Amino acid sequence: MRRLIYIFIIGLLLCSYTWADGSRYASKSLLSEGKWVKIRVDKTGIYKLSYADLKNMGFSDPSKVSVHGYGGWPLDEDFSKEYIDDVPSTPVWRGSDYLLFYGKGSVKWEYDSSSQTFVHTNNPYCLYGYYFVTDATPTNDMTSVAQASGASTRITTYDDYLLHEQELVSVNQSGREFFGEDFSGARPRTISTFSSIPGITDADGKVTMRFISRINSGSGTASLSINDSELLDITIPSIQTVSSNVRSYTKAIPGTTTALWKGSKSEKNNVVVSYSSSGHTNVRLDYIRMQFVRTLRPYGACTFFRSLTSVGNASRFVISEANSNTLVFDVTDALNVKRVEADLNGSELSFTIPAGRLREFVLVQTNQTFPSPEVVGEVASSNLHGLEQRDMIIISAPSLVQQAERLAVAHREKDGLTVEVVTPEAIYNEFSSGTPDATAYRRLMKMFYDRSSSLGNPPKYLLLFGDGIYDNRGISGEVQGVSRSNMLLTFQSQESLNVYSYATDDYFAFLEDNSGSNFSRDKMCVGVGRFPIRTVTEATQMVDKTISYMENKDSGSWKNNVTFVADDGNNEDSFTTNHMKQADQLAEAIEEMQPGFLVNKVYFDAYKRSSLGTYPDVHNEIEKLLKSGQLLINYTGHGSTTHWADESVWTQTDINNSSYKHLPVWVTATCDFTRFDDVKTSAGESVFLNPTSGGIALFTTTRVVFSGNNANLNKALIDNLFQEDANSRYTLGEAMMYTKRQLNDSNKLNFILIGDPALKFAYPEYKARVTAVNGEAVSDEPFEFKALSRITVEGEILNPSGSFAADFTGVLSSTIFDSQSSITTLGNSSEKFTYLDYPNTIYIGRDSVRNGKFSFTFMVPKDISYSNKKGKLNLYASSETKEAQGSFFDFIVGGTSDTAETDTIGPEIRQIYLNDSSFVSGDKVNTTPYFVAKLWDKSGVNITGSSVGHDMMLTIDSMPSMSYNLNSYYALLPDSENEGLVQFSIPELEPGMHTAEFKVWDILNNSTTYTFTFEVAEGLKPNLIEMYATPNPARDQVEFFLHHNRPESNLKVTVMVYDMTGKFLWSTEKSGSSELFKAYIVTWNLTDNGGRRLRPGVYLYRAAISTNNSKEATKANKLIILAQ
Repeated sequence: MRRLIYIFIIGLLLCSYTWADGSRYASKSLLSEGKWVKIRVDKTGIYKLSYADLKNMGFSDPSKVSVHGYGGWPLDEDFSKEYIDDVPSTPVWRGSDYLLFYGKGSVKWEYDSSSQTFVHTNNPYCLYGYYFVTDATPTNDMTSVAQASGASTRITTYDDYLLHEQELVSVNQSGREFFGEDFSGARPRTISTFSSIPGITDADGKVTMRFISRINSGSGTASLSINDSELLDITIPSIQTVSSNVRSYTKAIPGTTTALWKGSKSEKNNVVVSYSSSGHTNVRLDYIRMQFVRTLRPYGACTFFRSLTSVGNASRFVISEANSNTLVFDVTDALNVKRVEADLNGSELSFTIPAGRLREFVLVQTNQTFPSPEVVGEVASSNLHGLEQRDMIIISAPSLVQQAERLAVAHREKDGLTVEVVTPEAIYNEFSSGTPDATAYRRLMKMFYDRSSSLGNPPKYLLLFGDGIYDNRGISGEVQGVSRSNMLLTFQSQESLNVYSYATDDYFAFLEDNSGSNFSRDKMCVGVGRFPIRTVTEATQMVDKTISYMENKDSGSWKNNVTFVADDGNNEDSFTTNHMKQADQLAEAIEEMQPGFLVNKVYFDAYKRSSLGTYPDVHNEIEKLLKSGQLLINYTGHGSTTHWADESVWTQTDINNSSYKHLPVWVTATCDFTRFDDVKTSAGESVFLNPTSGGIALFTTTRVVFSGNNANLNKALIDNLFQEDANSRYTLGEAMMYTKRQLNDSNKLNFILIGDPALKFAYPEYKARVTAVNGEAVSDEPFEFKALSRITVEGEILNPSGSFAADFTGVLSSTIFDSQSSITTLGNSSEKFTYLDYPNTIYIGRDSVRNGKFSFTFMVPKDISYSNKKGKLNLYASSETKEAQGSFFDFIVGGTSDTAETDTIGPEIRQIYLNDSSFVSGDKVNTTPYFVAKLWDKSGVNITGSSVGHDMMLTIDSMPSMSYNLNSYYALLPDSENEGLVQFSIPELEPGMHTAEFKVWDILNNSTTYTFTFEVAEGLKPNLIEMYATPNPARDQVEFFLHHNRPESNLKVTVMVYDMTGKFLWSTEKSGSSELFKAYIVTWNLTDNGGRRLRPGVYLYRAAISTNNSKEATKANKLIILAQ
């Protein structure tokens, strides 16, 4: 009766937490209440917890302690399979002052009926199996199962197996497979794992061996012998048998053979493995599995056994050498372990089971010594199961949680999202028995996804707030020196040797019931992004960057700019034009879908190739465009973890040294650019991790990718990022999710989002519309823009719903292009490629928008195309909180005005200097001086670039190689009457005296030339012109403003704070740059280096700045801090 009551209580408990809300999930985790201690086991076995051990853990009454969890086998990735929720209890057998439980390690064994062998699977995330002990739940003592009757089969032997596997290296730094002993020297090795097998019988056994090798020509043979008799060999073919386009990416070819082990067998075995040839690479043993039949008797404290003969047959197992201390547990169902009732007759123990499936048993000798599990420690209460629905989950290591929470607050306040920050450990505890497993992340998201069917509000975003590494267990020598404390798990493919190996974050978004068995066809259900951060400093910097982008602190016309960069191919693809074609299709799609953008096309073959086979002008153009600001930069072509293209047009060094302020979204359809799970930081990660520059996010690649599939993904991504309907504009995570839902290939798995998936792509939501030209309303009839004619353009701003925005007051930037031209590339190595572009500029201006209306006037230059074809007028406007963009095409460029004004005087150079306005000819400057000239002309300055000899040029020392076209560096000043500014950072110069000539033309082709000299001094310290703190006095935080004479240069900035006795309290060191006329700003929260708030009083602050290893320029001042 007591047993029935006990079973009823346990049943109620299980029902209440497994099916409480009508789903498969507990409404509240068992871990939310009571004392819980985590323990772990290193291999599958029977483990002992003595009452003394339990008391040492803090349990006053060990008889009330139960064990929970299901150990270390990897979770099922296929969501159509059975799911175990939360931390169910596992039955225990109790002795007088101890308990025994069945613990599963990290190696899973199962019988494969197709090969008729027992096979193993290693948990790719952990080396241990974890459990919990608690006194907060009813005990779950093991029950007995009665014997069956009518056995027709007598079983006195059992099927057993042994494994030899040393996981030493990952030859590809990718995938789950790690390989063992090195056989490249062709020296035989004795495998001691199988040297003693007590109780082995002469029944046929099986031996399986897997081996890898990379062979340039011929073949290699791996052999295994037992007791000097060769049992099996594996022939591995040459790498030449692999398709040529992926051959270079194949690290080794595997071979697997299973052989029957016949004849008489000895308990003592000499197993030797040998390899036929030396000189091959990546020659390694993977594993050896040996399957054999043993006499059924105890072999120590616990002996696991099973019988293939028993499958489908009512069977009586007969165990010899047993005694009264011998018990039999049925562990087939690890959560329902039972003691099997058996008959002891002398030293023979027997029991009967009915016909059925293969069952797993264990002989337990209670009088022998059992291993004890390792105590991990007490577990904090946790209740992820009890959370309400969340829009966004951020997974963060504990030390990074503070920064993750800052980002969560920003999304709550600005976007109205419900956000939860959770630690990996909490997820493992509730979703994978405490054992690290990437599927636990997915299971957490699956819970929210499933509950939304009844509760609504499905999850939208998952942010992995931490870097990862291909070796999740940290078992290879290469990663053992790498700190993984702040890393999150990565999902690695089973394939580990070739181009089809991958790491993907998509896995965590496959939430449908049948997902997990075909990743190329599985559909993402949430947007996933990753911050590849390893330190608190990186976390702080990346959250700062992201929040700044969210708050749109960097508005400007740069948000109208998008750039497409295309490789010209290489020897492997015969210098195909495919990359240019693919990039151009994307560029033209933007032109058609969102004509308000200015599309820049940087196609390698359109530029001159140097004698060294490089493209220096491509590098310079990319640098110029990034400095001017791009909303998006999209690269199509070859690449690696450190650079773009074989010509290295943009490298990791360039990225790390970048100091431009406007942060683009990067799209890189190139191989390996963001191999985030490598030991070394990839170039793509450097883009994101640059504290103040680089990029805000990347749609990028983790492995080798294929051109055709890339093009499909890139096109779908651009379509999703630049939807025409701004009201349904996707976040970055949604854009990636919907892009991948359109595709059914494995190539997409190699693309990930680095950055915040909930971040909105920050291009203007308002529209700028031209309403009249020269007083005439816009109609179907195009206007004429004739050379030397004066044109007045009028327009208005519309809000996202299309209504007139009368409250919009701000600044307008306008750019007018001459007609579209057909450009043919040079054919440096490939076929020539022809594309359309707007190469020549008519006018660039800045004017005001007042109460939603704008108007500007300009004169059409003499140097136009006279094509009588349509040009393009581009508009960008910003107010304090709103931005607008627009375009206008209804004008024809051609003809000459009949009323042209007379102007024979060249532009007036009103100011010209290097670095700052105190410069005079002959002064000393640094090695990369910043050139500034203020210009005015009655008619306008010529920046068209359409006529040879009329470009704005700066020439150093009369050298053609140091002649710089400054057309694109010139812009009119806001609301000025034809006054503008040209700004240009001169590339590094040699020390010594130099002469510079600056020549500028107006639109009627009148010129002005100015010549000056300067001395380049290496290591020249900058001038810290002015420094102040605001607010001062300060109560909550303060900003230090540093005005200097090194605009656009890479600065090293240090700010230190002292009390009035000179005691050092706080310092920070930053690197970055600031624009002309703008200060470098450092923010401080008024706490010392230990995080303690400073008391009210007077303090000293000191700043030091330097550039390119120069001497420091310093200033000091006082700061008053008030009480909060």
